[in-house]
Amino acid sequence: MEGRKPGNIRCPLCQHVFDPSDRGCRTGCPMGKSCSLVCCPRCRYSFPMPESKVIDFLKSLFPKGTRA
Repeated sequence: MEGRKPGNIRCPLCQHVFDPSDRGCRTGCPMGKSCSLVCCPRCRYSFPMPESKVIDFLKSLFPKGTRA
C-alpha cells in the first residue's frame, strides 16, 4: 500500500500516488513552465495540478456566474 506524504497527489485515472515535482508534461508543449499539467509516471495520464483546499474553499464562496 502506498503512503501519502504531504505534497503527493493521486492520479485520477489509475489512483497511483506520486510526487508531482518534475512530472511536467513531456510532449514538448510550447506553454512550457506556465502549464499546470502533471503526468502520472504509471499510466502516463496528463491532468491539471490539483489546487489547494484553501483555494477550493475560496472559489466555493464566490461561484462563477453570480453577481452581488
